[in-house]
Amino acid sequence: MKYITLISAIWLLTACSHKPQSEATVDSASPAVTANEAAPVALDAPADEKAFLSADAVPPGQPSPEKPSPEQKIIKTARIIYSVEDFAAAKKRVAGIVSQSGGYILAESQHGDGTEKRNQLDIKVPAAAFDSCVDRLTSGVTRLDEKSINAQDVTAEYVDLNARMTTRVATEQRYLEILKQARTVKDVLEVEAQLKSIREEIEAAKGRLLYMDRLVSYSTIHLEYYQVLALSMPEAPGFFSRAWLALRNGWNNVLGLMIDLMGWWPLMAVGVFLFIFIRRRWRKKQSLTTA
Repeated sequence: MKYITLISAIWLLTACSHKPQSEATVDSASPAVTANEAAPVALDAPADEKAFLSADAVPPGQPSPEKPSPEQKIIKTARIIYSVEDFAAAKKRVAGIVSQSGGYILAESQHGDGTEKRNQLDIKVPAAAFDSCVDRLTSGVTRLDEKSINAQDVTAEYVDLNARMTTRVATEQRYLEILKQARTVKDVLEVEAQLKSIREEIEAAKGRLLYMDRLVSYSTIHLEYYQVLALSMPEAPGFFSRAWLALRNGWNNVLGLMIDLMGWWPLMAVGVFLFIFIRRRWRKKQSLTTA
């Protein structure tokens, strides 16, 4: 009986020594962040990271905003070749069409011989008037030898080059700030060398962008027209004019044949050698027979 009483007393003392946790301790624990709550932005995070976490974050269930598509940059070129009956009238007509289209003649090359006259032009017209100008130049043509139109899309190249130039400009500004903080001559020279390289790249990009803008805003037309001066259609009508053209063409044909024969001189030399050799053998054989 003593042992039972002693064990009961020890158990009671042990149970009283364990106190329950206080409500204040439970309430002071920080609650866990639920899945629907957004994590706060760290105060010591970089500025660009804060902007990415806060401003650029798209709420779930909403579509991301679409960026505006860049303006298309299309370079158009055309090549036109046709014959005319009146060379002077055709030249005047082409000049009038180009002027009415708001364009200009960039280059002109006129040449001819006794059989034809030919004029080659490089024409620049505004892109908006390109199609109408091509149609007007080819309308009413009796013989159209060639008409080809080419369109080159340089939008991707233009956007990429523009983005690279923007990055270089931002880098230039950072180097200018570094240059203000330079203390030694060596640091100044190094920063200025980097600035020189970056500025050269910026100027090259600007020049390329301006060149592409020029090609896009003004399309190019390579025009070539000619007038045939055949024997049936001499430049000056009449028997003597036709006879003179016939004599000139005959003489030119003879000269061309002689020049072609001169190119075969090795074969001609071998033929002459064989002729001399065979003739000598034949004479020697004839002399032996008569003897």
